[in-house]
Amino acid sequence: MKISKFLFISGVLALSLVTLPASAHTVIASADPAENSTVDILPSEISITFAEELISIGDSNSISAIDETGNELTTGKPEVSGAVLSIKLDKSEVTGLIKVIYRAVAADGHVINGDYQFTVSPIIFSETATRTTEGSVSSTGSNNKISIYLIISATLVVGGGLLLFFIWKRQSK
Repeated sequence: MKISKFLFISGVLALSLVTLPASAHTVIASADPAENSTVDILPSEISITFAEELISIGDSNSISAIDETGNELTTGKPEVSGAVLSIKLDKSEVTGLIKVIYRAVAADGHVINGDYQFTVSPIIFSETATRTTEGSVSSTGSNNKISIYLIISATLVVGGGLLLFFIWKRQSK
């Protein structure tokens, strides 16, 4: 009787752990230009790479890039290739803060909406500007989102193991 209860609880815990990754929503793995980065000229395209494949149904995916004055900088339709969503940008001499707004549909059907910013700032050739550029490092928050899922999963596994251990120990008395 004790063994069957232990196996039942183990099975329920195993099933709940198996479904955890499937219920997680995709996150941005990387973006080009990166979030909060500074580039010297406006790139010819923006691309966002997600942690899982995307699907394209009609106009379900979109990216727009807007400068500080509210002008749209994108041209054409967004393209989906696997986990990458990209769009071409107009040739422009624009500088300043650029806001990227995106909408993507993951392979599991979940819609991912979000935005981020980067700055276009021409390079000033001086010793001070060279030192500041060399010392700056940009990072995206997408690695933090993925690590949060890993921490939650590990906590559930360890907690479930401890729960099973204490149940087994209590029943063996």
